[in-house]
Amino acid sequence: MFKPLTILSCSLALLMIPSLHGAETPSHSAVTPAPREGGWVTRHEQFNQNVKAHQGDIDLIFVGDSITQGWEGAGKAVWEKYYGHRKALNLGIGGDRTQHVLWRLDHGNVEGISPKLAVVMIGTNNSGEDRNTADEMVDGITAVVNKLKSKLPETKILLLGIFPRGEHFNNQRGKILQVNQAIQKLQDWKRVQYMDIGHRFVDRSGSIPKAIMPDFLHFSTAGYGIWAAAMEKRIATLLKDRPVEMTHGDFSGEWTFSIQGPNGEMVDSPLTIKQTGARIRGSMTMGPDRSFDLEHGGIFGDQIAFTVTRDRPQGGQMVYELKGTLKDQRLEGKVTAKMDGETTTIDWSAKR
Repeated sequence: MFKPLTILSCSLALLMIPSLHGAETPSHSAVTPAPREGGWVTRHEQFNQNVKAHQGDIDLIFVGDSITQGWEGAGKAVWEKYYGHRKALNLGIGGDRTQHVLWRLDHGNVEGISPKLAVVMIGTNNSGEDRNTADEMVDGITAVVNKLKSKLPETKILLLGIFPRGEHFNNQRGKILQVNQAIQKLQDWKRVQYMDIGHRFVDRSGSIPKAIMPDFLHFSTAGYGIWAAAMEKRIATLLKDRPVEMTHGDFSGEWTFSIQGPNGEMVDSPLTIKQTGARIRGSMTMGPDRSFDLEHGGIFGDQIAFTVTRDRPQGGQMVYELKGTLKDQRLEGKVTAKMDGETTTIDWSAKR
């Protein structure tokens, strides 16, 4: 039989066992709140102004870096469809690491609000070889989750695994996978839930298609559509509302593409679209024997986006970024032409 003193000694010994990251609170860059400069300050202050202007009227926040900020760019139409009716606020800033998010959370980004849900995806910018180790990344992400739990005691947190990056298999992806395995343990099913959807952004060979991530890091419209669709049931459950239903339009087939020429006349070109889910490929013919592939092609609902790049005879390239909407079997939209640093935007249309 244990004597009382023995029991007390055992209890003290258990308290002295070190945690997974050591007995002391970690101290390194990923967990040390830090601000940045330039446009970052302006965007941070805009967040604070938005929060003050919508006290009591924010149910959903997204916390992250440029991938989250991109909901305002390539992901804008997807955001409106899934989150426009949900009193949602985007708190993503390009280039942010865990330490920058920690600083923002301490300096007004969530002051005075009590959203129902916070979607968090942070850490990819900590993953460079010259930045933080996998252990430090886990510490940083854990600190962000704990900070949100402290600042927003009534808010549930949906923590996302860091998304894959780089066209093919690489060491950075491997590091991110190790981190994701560890931060999954932050899930308690009460305040924090974890979701890893990175596999949805790679094909069977392990490569990331340009149609989803044009630069193999940031999403196209189609990429944001895949992201939103993957989370939708979980988000609807956590918000206690109805899931958004999303169907893709039918874009496959032969089209006649029309655009205004330099002399004001309408110029028609053959356009072929081949659709597979939210991705598209195909080609466009511009002049005799000049066919160009559709690049970075994606679909969200009744909207389509793709890029065409053509070499110029005098050197250099013309890049056409096209976005359009399907209306009664007719496409209508805007094309942005980029050449030598100059940008021009005009209307385009296509019919079957």
